[in-house]
Amino acid sequence: MRRGDITSADAFGPTTTFYGWMSYEILNSSPDYCFVPFGTGNLYQNILNVNKREVSTKEHDPRFFGKPEVLRNCSFFGATTNNRESKAEKLYAPHNPFSHYNEQWIHIFRSAGYCNAESGVYLINENCLNEALLLAQDIGINCEPSGIAGLALLLQMKRNIPRDKKILIVNTGKTKMPK
Repeated sequence: MRRGDITSADAFGPTTTFYGWMSYEILNSSPDYCFVPFGTGNLYQNILNVNKREVSTKEHDPRFFGKPEVLRNCSFFGATTNNRESKAEKLYAPHNPFSHYNEQWIHIFRSAGYCNAESGVYLINENCLNEALLLAQDIGINCEPSGIAGLALLLQMKRNIPRDKKILIVNTGKTKMPK
């Protein structure tokens, strides 16, 4: 059974921050390209919101050690699917009413210089997802299809990503869902 987002982080209040430490770990590596699974959108949104805050201030959070000049030009790619039969079942959400992400939101971030103009959420190809799963298995990465979707998107975009750039792929891991 496939499910969409039926809960709202807004119930906790608009200032509640999810994935705070994880966002700082990601940004502290100062990648040129960052590939992130996009299900509810909370992780992706938080990474970009923290990035906005840190690249636009001189008074940084004590957790921040990144390079603002690099992060302003980072391409943040969210990896999702609109395929209800995808192996990345935790990314499929035809109705995601509580996500703050939309084209206007990312356009503002891009035009304000908080991220690269390529940043956005992209659909993954199932063949690339299968390739990512095989590669992850071959090198011993513990993951599930939804968690490794960022690698699938990198494989899908590999012709457009320079090999000499710093690339970060977020793997959100593996969980067991009750049957």
